[in-house]
Amino acid sequence: MHDAYIELAVGMQPNAFVTLTANDYGHLHEMTRLIGRFCGMVDRELLGHKWHKLPIEKRLNGIFFIEHTKTNIHAHGLLKFPETPDADLPLVTALKWNRLTNAGDTNFQFIDGGDRERVAGYCTKEMKGFLFCGDQVVLASQFMTL
Repeated sequence: MHDAYIELAVGMQPNAFVTLTANDYGHLHEMTRLIGRFCGMVDRELLGHKWHKLPIEKRLNGIFFIEHTKTNIHAHGLLKFPETPDADLPLVTALKWNRLTNAGDTNFQFIDGGDRERVAGYCTKEMKGFLFCGDQVVLASQFMTL
């Protein structure tokens, strides 16, 4: 299962590695809901008010792995941001996440093709534990209507 998720994540051709920390939220399903709202807010900021009508290929897409669901819950995301050359993606990420969480933090790093597999391995490290649950994997596309 671990290797299959690495292959899936790399195949999405992400251009960024993002960590979202929700310091005041400790609930797995609440974190999933926040991720969905975050993706929509980023799409609206980058693509305009008709963002939801665009095809998946033009929107923020990727996969999140939620870790530490009982303590310091956070999500590592391998994301493919839409092509918006003038956007400050680290700033947009921080502003939108902070608006949702008030006490949350973000870490944004651009990645290229050579780093994707290594970063995906880091994102999936908790999958090897016996406490890992499938609900800890969140696809950005699960919040999109097709």
